[in-house]
Amino acid sequence: MTVQEIHALHEGELLVQKRRNTPNQLTESVPSFISKDMPQQHADFFTELPYLPLAILDEQARPWASLLVTKSNDTPSVGIQVTAQGQMDVVAETNPFDPFARALTQTRASSTDGRQLFAGVGIDFTNRRRNKLAGTIESASRDEAGTVQLTLNSDQHLGNCPKYITVRSLEHDARTAELVTDSGDMLLTSPLLEAGKDLINRASTLFLATKHTPENSDNIDNETDMGLNHRGGAPGFVRLYEETHNGKTTTYLILPDHSGNRFYQSLGNIETNKQVGLVFPDFISGDILYITGNAENLYNAEADALMPRVSLLTRIQVTGAVFVKSGLNLKLTSAEELSPYNPPIKYLRQELEQIGRSLDAYAGYDEPITATMTSVEHLSDSISTFTFDLSSTVEAPLPGGFGVFDFSRIFDTGYSHMNEANPQMVNEDYIRTWTLSSAPRFNVEKKVFEPLNQISITVKRKTGGLISNFLHEYARDTARRTTTTLPLEFKGTGVGFSCFKQNPENGQYQVPQKMLWIAGGVGITPFMSMWDSILDIANASPNTLSTDITLLFSGRGDDITVAKHFLAKADLVPANITIKIIAFQSGNNNQAKMQSNSQEDEKQSPQSMLKIEQRRIQRLDLKTVTNLLDQDIYMCGPDALMNWNEKTLSELGVNKSQIHQESFFF
Repeated sequence: MTVQEIHALHEGELLVQKRRNTPNQLTESVPSFISKDMPQQHADFFTELPYLPLAILDEQARPWASLLVTKSNDTPSVGIQVTAQGQMDVVAETNPFDPFARALTQTRASSTDGRQLFAGVGIDFTNRRRNKLAGTIESASRDEAGTVQLTLNSDQHLGNCPKYITVRSLEHDARTAELVTDSGDMLLTSPLLEAGKDLINRASTLFLATKHTPENSDNIDNETDMGLNHRGGAPGFVRLYEETHNGKTTTYLILPDHSGNRFYQSLGNIETNKQVGLVFPDFISGDILYITGNAENLYNAEADALMPRVSLLTRIQVTGAVFVKSGLNLKLTSAEELSPYNPPIKYLRQELEQIGRSLDAYAGYDEPITATMTSVEHLSDSISTFTFDLSSTVEAPLPGGFGVFDFSRIFDTGYSHMNEANPQMVNEDYIRTWTLSSAPRFNVEKKVFEPLNQISITVKRKTGGLISNFLHEYARDTARRTTTTLPLEFKGTGVGFSCFKQNPENGQYQVPQKMLWIAGGVGITPFMSMWDSILDIANASPNTLSTDITLLFSGRGDDITVAKHFLAKADLVPANITIKIIAFQSGNNNQAKMQSNSQEDEKQSPQSMLKIEQRRIQRLDLKTVTNLLDQDIYMCGPDALMNWNEKTLSELGVNKSQIHQESFFF
């Protein structure tokens, strides 16, 4: 059998590559990247590794992955030796409850020719280097303490890219392992332990074991190949949800696909055999979670239905789990440095709906809708309002709702494996969600917000921001053109943050009678739409709305000039609507000019509606809000400010149910 035959792509890999439009020339070249012989640099690399992720099959042919410790302060014999071409002797520490170690003593599942399979991925967390290997186990043993001895014969070697690896330094740390839960030998029908869920939610590193069963095999247990791969991302990149039926709970893990080398070895294996294994290490506590389960790849519409804006993901039904406290003899000795290639966290559709980020309106349209920029209004040095005409009318979300724009026609240049200059571009989908700062028109007779054919968004230029900078630069260049056109695809609207609610008895829209609005920076935008709609309804249908609003707005430099939006219609404010604005201005080097401008703005403020403080918002500002405990509180802004507000309001006795916070999950 030739090397080419040994490593020819199987039907699962070919299927995924075809569905992901992998170029034929890459598909044809993949086998050439896999070496039968271990390169000398790989041999040197493995010999120095202080830890080694490995995976094997148990007696039920289920994959189990583990993270073995291969350098020990206590036992000099622990380590890796490359004794011959492709042959490694491994003496390693694990814990006595490790299902990987347990599987070593079982009558292991065999491949079609009787070989005992393994797969591994050597990884150096200090420099993001990694190399994969796979082959057969010549001999294996373990002792009661969990020390394992292995002789491995490898015939597949592949260097891997460093994307998504978290940089960290680790040292040996002898721990006393404690078994917390073990459902490894039975079908898991109860929820995962909370400590296990927490570990998953915090993980930026996991290892995924898969296996391949040939299409023409009569026996699903006849594996010919195994794989073990690193999976990484920002903490929380793995999402978890549960389904309960007849008192039994099924746990699902969701792994969105991050752009890689397009070999699709792990996903290809899943297409031919659904059984997988995962290990989640906690390098701070030493806790470790082992999982086995059944996986499936979801594409395009199926993937998007589960996780919006994702076109490929892997869903894993957890069938067995082992959680060991202090089961990993490693400790973190440095700060962790997340990969610059990590894409933003993607959330499950049900998670978005649970926080009120309704996506009913974001379901696509029969025909693509184009949004064409028609005008730009500069509100500050870094904030502008962009207005777009829509090629078709769309249903209006409640004031405070959002719109979804697709810039891929402008930016998408196709696949890129690495991009050191701008790593985020590798997983960029060019889709942006912004709050609509324009208010929908209210039809008094029908008591509905009328469909939209024009929308506005208010966007702050973000340092390093691809789309926000493009919009501002485009608007600047447009001033020198005779026409203003920027055709984008408009994906839809939705709402999750609005002070408006519809009375089910009479259909009339209502708002709370006392509201505290807290905004930071461009987080002022949903309140712009809400305020305009409150005035429109109050003037068109007198006595239907009555509210008293306090707006606390924190901005840097001239960003607080956006507050003038709330003063523009001061002469239209009826007696039953009041608003008091306190703007907190910071971050400008020219203090004298800032103070002079602020004083002028206050003088021009009708009925003293605006007060400007040249400082940051403080606890006392919240404490002195009139009738604070009776207010409905709406907050939108940077995470740090919102977290501080939430904590301070709680300390002041505000009930959590009174607080409504905008989320930027989607």
